[in-house]
Amino acid sequence: MDIQTAKQIGIAEYLHSLGYSPVRRQGGNLWYKSPLREETEASFKVNTERNLWYDFATGKGGNIIALAAELYASDHVPYLLEMIARQAPHVRPVSFSFGGQTLSQPSFRQLEVMPLSSPALFSYLRERGINTELAKRECREVHYLT
Repeated sequence: MDIQTAKQIGIAEYLHSLGYSPVRRQGGNLWYKSPLREETEASFKVNTERNLWYDFATGKGGNIIALAAELYASDHVPYLLEMIARQAPHVRPVSFSFGGQTLSQPSFRQLEVMPLSSPALFSYLRERGINTELAKRECREVHYLT
């Protein structure tokens, strides 16, 4: 398997072949409990339109090869390609590209950004063990208006 062939494999299908199922679907995004570590809340997102993943807990993401690098703790590309081919022999590469298609439009019209103030957000930060003073300095609360 070469790099281009590997990149055509759908990340969602690859994760399914490894035994991972999404916890929820949100538009073109699938949310999983991370395949990279134990967690109770889904913080691992796969964008099926772009065939990219992002792990909000670690801040890492990318294509299927970057995912394999995390899963198999290696940056040796030939090994990663071998593991992708071995783990997903029944996953067929897609024969088309989303490159020429427009991405879906956001479902909101206006975005309002403000300092953190929501009690629910502060509760979530405390629950995750995140310093609220640091979060007040570094984070913003976003309201999507439809």
